[in-house]
Amino acid sequence: MSSEKIIVFIKIIGNSSPLSSNIKRLNPDDSLSDIRKELENYNIINDMLLFSKEDNNEFSREEEETFQLREIIKIDDDRNILYLKQHYWKILNNQCKLDYGRIMSFDGIKIAKKQAYTMIDCELNEINSYKKGRLEFESKDDWMKKTNLFFDVDGINITNLGSSAESLRNKSIVMSAYKYIEIEKLSLKLSKANLKLTKEFEKDVNDAINSKNPENFKKIVEEYGRFIPTEISMGGRVYFNDVNDNSENMSIESSINSIGHNSSYSEITSEFYKFNHMKLLGGKNPDDEYFDEKKWNESLKEYQNWECIGFKSPVNIFQLLPDDLREETFKSIGKKILYTNTEDFDYYLNEPGRYQTFELKNIPQNILEIIQDEKADCDIFASVFDNNENSRSDLFCCKILREPNTKPSIIIHCMQKEFKPWRYNLKIMIMIIGYDTDFNFMLQDIISVELIKNEYKPQNNHEFHRIPLQQKLSSMMSSGVPFFGIPILSNLDSSNNSIIIGHNFCNTQSRKNKFNIDVYSYCLKKKRYDKLPQFTFCTLFISDYPDTPNSYKSLPFNFRFLGNNPFIKFSFDSLNPKCVSLYSSKNNNYRPMFVNQKINQIKIEYVHCSCKKTCFICKNKTVKISKENNVKCILFDHNVI
Repeated sequence: MSSEKIIVFIKIIGNSSPLSSNIKRLNPDDSLSDIRKELENYNIINDMLLFSKEDNNEFSREEEETFQLREIIKIDDDRNILYLKQHYWKILNNQCKLDYGRIMSFDGIKIAKKQAYTMIDCELNEINSYKKGRLEFESKDDWMKKTNLFFDVDGINITNLGSSAESLRNKSIVMSAYKYIEIEKLSLKLSKANLKLTKEFEKDVNDAINSKNPENFKKIVEEYGRFIPTEISMGGRVYFNDVNDNSENMSIESSINSIGHNSSYSEITSEFYKFNHMKLLGGKNPDDEYFDEKKWNESLKEYQNWECIGFKSPVNIFQLLPDDLREETFKSIGKKILYTNTEDFDYYLNEPGRYQTFELKNIPQNILEIIQDEKADCDIFASVFDNNENSRSDLFCCKILREPNTKPSIIIHCMQKEFKPWRYNLKIMIMIIGYDTDFNFMLQDIISVELIKNEYKPQNNHEFHRIPLQQKLSSMMSSGVPFFGIPILSNLDSSNNSIIIGHNFCNTQSRKNKFNIDVYSYCLKKKRYDKLPQFTFCTLFISDYPDTPNSYKSLPFNFRFLGNNPFIKFSFDSLNPKCVSLYSSKNNNYRPMFVNQKINQIKIEYVHCSCKKTCFICKNKTVKISKENNVKCILFDHNVI
């Protein structure tokens, strides 16, 4: 038999006193879940309120089934009091859209129009800290980071989080500072388990995948944001003007008139660094009055007045997708240039045919992890030259060694006409291509790439092989699409460690297999063409790269006099190695050509073969290129993109 109903005073923690409408007759033996249903009929409780004991020990929705009303009622002055506590992270989420995607911009962080995920839970840490300080801007990245509320965050890549319509390029800033007072009330943390994928976002992602057009992912970012911060500080911050009079000249196309507040470009009327009155994030201060810190501090006792005052640990919105959909997404976006860099390398040549291995040591940890992730399917391209323009005219060739379950490395050979022990200071260009499994790069900077891999298995001791291509190289040449190649070995031993593999692209003008790659091998120890080892030839086609001057060129060779090796002279020193390839528009049985890249020129080198004209190449490939031959050098410089 159920107990009789008793009079219960219902008080929401935070209100000064219970209202008359909060007095109800309730059964003390009913479960809290039943009490919730009854109070919902009176519009007293909602999803943002939890049952609680006065000591702020609230009960989760799951626990409401197992507790009775009598177990949490407090008797005070002969009154039965039921406490409800506001589940205020839900209020804060509704108020500040904490689970929405965001994009960094020059006029403050922007909240997405559409919602990719809904917050179902979070980790809260009440702080209530007070801090005074000075906010300084020391660089473009620092300026954008701090005006978008990423304080005290190291290692964040600003361009990976920025607006698709904006770039730090060609922006200048002033070195300025602001004084501020900060009261942090709460730290909120999210994990993947706390965020539920919305049906609309899931549908739009699947539609983009099925469209086979990576450009559709840009639209998704514009609508749903680029990232979600998974650590958020809530409270208030007030800024005071403290401009450095020795600032540099500033020319920023769009500035903000309120630190951290959103505003459209059309609303911007003042420059960020030139306002001379304070701005508020969170809290209240009487309008048009001098800042009253005491009143502002008092207003922050109510969490409804809190705002976001700091972000950390941003995660790309695609990275939070379920694993299978996430993999489909990065594969649909396609492979891209994940990393480029130029490094110095001391190369010691102490015996003919000797190679040296360049290990990938200085690459950022996240890139190394991607390289070793099989799903990223990464490949490495490299080129090299001697850093001393006055050095000997020795030729350097490189190939990639990728043994199973190990980090890839670059194998470098030096070819001398006459051997002499030597020490070289090389510059090595490294380019890593693969799927961006972590979505760490800006979608608007996607450089469309295509990779073609052809595996060669030794056949009848051939020194020369022709790889057919389906791509129309002549069309790519006319439209300015660079293409390059590099050999990849799966093992290195005495059978192949003194072999260099050269190549050039050609148009055979035949009806069958019109476009090809000629590959050939030369043994540095034997000083002759030798049989091709087992290897994979990787061809890279680059399109839609930023239209930057001097990033791509297709140049003819010059000839000083008869018998002189063809060359291209730069009007300026090229301080970093470029991606270089050769393309011949006619099949004239050219002798194998090797590209010798220097600081200020590129030169074609022919090698001496000691076979006494017995090998296939010496019998059949005898023509050197001349002014009448249509051979061009393709150069691509990643450093100017």
